Amino acid sequence: MSGERFVEFLAAEAAFIMVGFAVAAQLAPPDLSSQIIGTLVILAVTLPLSYWLVYRRGR
Repeated sequence: MSGERFVEFLAAEAAFIMVGFAVAAQLAPPDLSSQIIGTLVILAVTLPLSYWLVYRRGR
């Protein structure tokens, strides 16, 4: 991983995670199990999406 691309990856991942948590906060009930499951789903979706956006698509 090159340094510049890695920084882009981290920036994209941070932005996607913030959006994901904002959406999850509106849709999920505020109990612990829903928050844990929401976090796992957000990471499972945003990590590949950030990778594709930065490394495969060549942003």
